[in-house]
Amino acid sequence: MKVRILVGPLSPVLTALILTACNLAGSDTITVAAPAIMTKVGTDPTSVAAGASFSDSIRVRVTDASNFPAYLVSVAFAITAGDGSVAPATVITDINGMAAAKFITGTTVGTNTATATVTGLTAVTFSITTVAPGTIIWSSIPTDTLRGVWGSSASDVWAVGYSGAIRHYNGTIWSGVSSGTSQQLVSVWGTSASDVWAVGGLSGTILHYNGTSWSSLLERGQPGILSGVWGGSASDVWVVGDVDSVLHYNGTSWLAVPGVTRTIFGIWGNSASDVWAVGYTAGMGGTTFHYDGTTWSSAPAGTTQGLSGVWGSSASDVWAVGDNGTIVHYNGTSWSTVSSGTNQPLVGIWGSSASDVWAVGYGGAIVHYNGTGWSSVASGTTQTLFDIWGSSASDIWAVGTGGLLHGQPAG
Repeated sequence: MKVRILVGPLSPVLTALILTACNLAGSDTITVAAPAIMTKVGTDPTSVAAGASFSDSIRVRVTDASNFPAYLVSVAFAITAGDGSVAPATVITDINGMAAAKFITGTTVGTNTATATVTGLTAVTFSITTVAPGTIIWSSIPTDTLRGVWGSSASDVWAVGYSGAIRHYNGTIWSGVSSGTSQQLVSVWGTSASDVWAVGGLSGTILHYNGTSWSSLLERGQPGILSGVWGGSASDVWVVGDVDSVLHYNGTSWLAVPGVTRTIFGIWGNSASDVWAVGYTAGMGGTTFHYDGTTWSSAPAGTTQGLSGVWGSSASDVWAVGDNGTIVHYNGTSWSTVSSGTNQPLVGIWGSSASDVWAVGYGGAIVHYNGTGWSSVASGTTQTLFDIWGSSASDIWAVGTGGLLHGQPAG
């Protein structure tokens, strides 16, 4: 009988135990295959709270040259850069060739590097960036492409996307909801859990949720994608897009209101008589329009770059984002350009306060404003991000071509 045991170098005592357990006679033979390859299992976290502890956070698999698991191989774990610790320092691979150790990050903000080594094999390195407790870190929830996100609370969040996709979060899980349309949906907004609007479509689709189900409220029937929705109340709702006017809902019917350029991508208001819409005009670049409760009028945008999203904390603190990392700020009198910390096109913007504002865009770009300046934040993705919304400063959702990102404090 020939028995194949995939192990590394063993002591004579351990070898004898294995032979005894296998009940090998003198005429039997045993083949000991040497470990040949060690690979990392899983991926490193993008960032974690300094001083955090993660059970089995460093994992490797050891195999022989034929890719069979290597059993009883000694793997040494150690911190090789930064601070922190791993335990135990030595782990013996199991029958599947697996070995894992607990990693505890250091208390200093920075990069901690740990290495797994097996004699004669290429080492495997783990690198984890530590951040101050409370820093927002982003985790991915893969789905189909989503374009817009909004919620009435932390346990009532809506996201919309291509092919009429609507997803709902109840505080625990995301689930698909029937929209009744196959048109792409671009934006979602509401006044309450039972009054939610979604817009999009190649010819102007407007859907409404009444607390029970979604239904079509309008098919404009003319070319032009609707890309933004916002309102002052359930009977005062504005919709904008690539159309010849904005659309207004008075609680009974939709009316076209002229006076705004064709291409508008974003809309936000401080009140029913203080509403901003932003977009792009060929030959001019970025455009901003303001509604004072009676009429819409054009205002200098402060940039030639196209604008896509707008949000503010008050009448004198409004932000708009757009192409090439453009961010402009309105101080109650005029718009001016502000450095964003990225060159990626920015699409969506949202904030919890005047000193906590987030913007997202192409290439997985996320930038944050802390009340003083904007800076780039690691998102963990290179997918395009289209929109962002949060129920609070510690519960934030972003959506894009890879699905969902959830931002929560480290710690």
